Amino acid sequence: MSALYVKPVTKDEQILLLLKEVLHHNIDVCQLILKYKKTEEQQETMDYHMYRWETIARSHFTLHDTHEGKFSYIFDREKYVLKCDHKPTFYNVTGISYQVVELLHELIKLNKIDTENSHIEDYKYWLEHDDMLYTALASKIKIIMDQQY
Repeated sequence: MSALYVKPVTKDEQILLLLKEVLHHNIDVCQLILKYKKTEEQQETMDYHMYRWETIARSHFTLHDTHEGKFSYIFDREKYVLKCDHKPTFYNVTGISYQVVELLHELIKLNKIDTENSHIEDYKYWLEHDDMLYTALASKIKIIMDQQY
């Protein structure tokens, strides 16, 4: 027994079928309604992304540009100097400290093996070592941020 493949009906095709029934097969009006629907959806999507840019990305870049001397760091393997975000805007929206995002960016930059880093002996070991230290620092930052905000 062979099964015939039937192409699934898209959401717009379903709407078109329903509109045809309601509007007595007036295809021009149905297509106009669908076009209006697509335009509205595109505008809603654009508005959403613009809102997210304003609330998340802009706040991160603003904090990135103004965090001089306000960043947590590792003193040695046991001692960490911890500081809360100096402005909680990014944290309040995302639940993530901008410092943790910066640590991730730093690890990504370090992971890029190129001529700049290729001369370092045991490069992979030191990358894993830094990853371990940054993970501990990020966990500690999360704890103090949760307590503060």
